[in-house]
Formats: sequence, structure tokens, C-alpha cells
Amino acid sequence: MIVVVGAGICGLAAAHELSRRGERVLVIERGEPFAGQSVGLARIFRIAHRRPELCRLALRARTGWQRWESEFGAGRLLGSEGFITAGAVDATAAAMQDAGAEFSRLDRGDIAGRIPFLDAPWEAGLFDPLGGSLRIRRALAVLAQRADLRHAEVVSIGDDGSVALADETVLHAERVLICAGVQTQPLFGPLGIEFGPHTRYTYRGGDAVGAACLSAPEGYGLPIGSTGQWAFGQDVADPAAVRKLFPTLTPVGQVDCVTARAPWLDAGGDGWTVGRRGRVVAFVGANLMKFGPLLGELLADCVLDAPNSCALDV
Repeated sequence: MIVVVGAGICGLAAAHELSRRGERVLVIERGEPFAGQSVGLARIFRIAHRRPELCRLALRARTGWQRWESEFGAGRLLGSEGFITAGAVDATAAAMQDAGAEFSRLDRGDIAGRIPFLDAPWEAGLFDPLGGSLRIRRALAVLAQRADLRHAEVVSIGDDGSVALADETVLHAERVLICAGVQTQPLFGPLGIEFGPHTRYTYRGGDAVGAACLSAPEGYGLPIGSTGQWAFGQDVADPAAVRKLFPTLTPVGQVDCVTARAPWLDAGGDGWTVGRRGRVVAFVGANLMKFGPLLGELLADCVLDAPNSCALDV
């Protein structure tokens, strides 16, 4: 038996892939599934990154999202709205060109044309036509339904695969995969990452259906599927700053969660790392949602010691 600790996108995607390969998998979650770093209705998918290797991985992940759409039969999972990165874009353009990814440059008018309710302060941007809004809650709900999921709190994990629960039960696993977000380091050991507060606001008032996703120095925004609402996330809770960008929108809610900081993340806050000890693999990172299907495959390889499984490190 393989035990996966954490029912977010990474844990559920890995459990799904391991099950597809014939492994018996138990997912343990102390709270509600996808309620930590994976909380929310939607996320941004983008090819645009500042490192060519991440652009190439995103291209592979996009194929995975298309496969999940066909496999799950739950409707659209990846929207076709496109993605805009605004401000300094030369590094992103160079990375996408290196990866062979399509993109186009934008001026201020082009940016405003793709997000009509935005008062764009930036003179330049880059458009990624393969980006879009992920219907992430829909995908995670299917993954959770297909998993053997147990609600319990893990208190310790031994190198031999022993998993001690708060109710004093001890499980004995052939392999253990820890994808528990903020709880990964307490259960595994130091991985060089810190977590801080993060806030995502939800707005209404301008029809966001069809508007492009956005990343800018002030934060990131995206349409929430076909709801007509718009979400905007930032590390510092400052609704006034967001209102300057979207003066016609009205805040209707917010989600308080966490963001990650680590020296091995790139300038855009993207990346991940993996640790091993005995039969235990630990995985942690930031901005992981868009890579979900691909990370499921790579984590399955890592847990099963497949050849080239060290390719998980970026």
C-alpha cells in the first residue's frame, strides 16, 4: 500500500496516477479535501514563465488537462481565455521563445481590450494564447471521488513507511508521499520553504466571462469560469489598490490562504522541490495547480523509483 498525505492537487493527482498504474493507494487528509493551498474555484493556467524549462513543463501539463477533460467527463476544465503578463516581460518572452511557445507582445490598449474593466497602468505586456482559467474545483471534486480518502491527522512518519495517526493507529506503507502543504516540513523535515499570508478577492460588476487571465506587479487576476465574476490575489490585503485597477468592480468576498517563499523559487514565485528519506518522499512548492496532471505523473514516477524520476526537481 502507498500512503499519500494531503488531498490537494498534488496529492490527489499523484494518487490518481498511482491507481491508474495498479497501485493500492490511501489518501489521508486531516481537514476537508483541497482546503489548503488548493482552496478556491479557479486558478490560472499559463505557459508563460521566466524559465524555459517551466514553459516546456507547462506545455506538457496542458496536454494532461486535456486528457483529464476526456477521462473525467465533467465538462470543461481548462478555459481558452488566454493569459496576460504585464510590466517587464523580456525574460518571459525569451523563455517562451526558447521553449517554442507561441506568444505576442501587447501595448496598453491591447491589454485593456482583452480585460475591458481593467484600468491598465502598464505600457507593455505579453499574451499567452494557450493560457486560461482552470475550473479547479470541478477537477478536484472528481479526483477526490475516485480516491480512497481517509479523514485523519498524521502526527509522524518513519523512514520505514510507518504512519502514526492522532488516534494512535499506525499504518505500515510500502511508500509514503507527503504533499501536505504547510504541514509537509513538520512531517518530513526542512525543505527550505516558508509560508506567509495571501488573500484572493472576488469581484462582480463587470462581466468577466471571456476576459483574459492576468499577472502583474500588483498581483494576479482571473475570470471564475462562467460565473461572470473576477478574482484577484495579492500577498498584502489591500482592496484599495485593487480598486484602482478595477474601478467598476465591487468586492463580494475573499479567501485567506497562504503563499510560499523559498530561495529555489524563481523570480515569479514558481517552482518546487522534492526530498527523500527511506521510503518517504516529500514534495512542496508554489504555483503548482497549473501543473497538476503532469505533477501526478512525475510524483508517481518518483514514488515508484522510475528511471529519470529525479526530473521532478526544478
